[in-house]
Amino acid sequence: MKAIITAAGYWTRMLPITKTIPKELLPVWNKPVIQYIVEWIVSWGIKDIIIITSQWKESIEQYFDKNYELEEVLRKKWKKELLEEINKIKFLANFAFVKQKQQLWFAHAILEAKPWIKEDYFLLTVGDSIFDYRIFKDIIDIHKQTKKTVIWLVEVPKEEVYKYWVVKIENWQIIDMVEKPKVEEAPSNLIMFGVYILPKKIFDIIEKTPVDPQKWEILLPDSLRLLMQEWEEIYPYITSYKIWDAGTPESWLKANIEIFNNKLFNNGS
Repeated sequence: MKAIITAAGYWTRMLPITKTIPKELLPVWNKPVIQYIVEWIVSWGIKDIIIITSQWKESIEQYFDKNYELEEVLRKKWKKELLEEINKIKFLANFAFVKQKQQLWFAHAILEAKPWIKEDYFLLTVGDSIFDYRIFKDIIDIHKQTKKTVIWLVEVPKEEVYKYWVVKIENWQIIDMVEKPKVEEAPSNLIMFGVYILPKKIFDIIEKTPVDPQKWEILLPDSLRLLMQEWEEIYPYITSYKIWDAGTPESWLKANIEIFNNKLFNNGS
């Protein structure tokens, strides 16, 4: 199985810093957000990773590449530990970098990876939030048991459902998604949050998914609805694991403080 990480968005909530520095490269403690994600995906057996970037995010590709000049400086100064630290980054996985040619957002970004995916299913996640590393193991295990699509769901307070895509579940399968419902009409308090195992045929479905006329983007939930119409079963994966969102200055600062104080991360897990 391969993994796709999307890292192509503008991320205006973190301006002005994200004018030149991708949010995925902002440091949380001593590593950028996206490195945590890569390391934990790899730790559960996935070695081939496609990262979807955009024209102004070439620094993400550079981060995971070799830096001859810096390595030579560290070598001459006998900075062995630092040299080993930056060297291991490029060997974390087998990387492929694909640029999103047009900003039609999340589902369209996924589509850019179509030529790279040959297996029946792939792991999909986002590059700007840090999840508990066990999430990737658990969702892979559920897929191995079901051989089907699996979507990670997070429980939110009922009064906040109006902010999200809310999922409807029956007989332990996802049967519908509702965008920003009224609190009293919400089918549940479970929302999609950014880790999926999807079938290869989702690419063909995204290609025929109409662009939303109000948002002018292709919405992944619209594609997932079409997927369900083709009798693809979609299983929920529900957890209460911690999420560190780096999406706003406040949440990014909180992530730094909590991860610094969290022994789970300090011991290299």
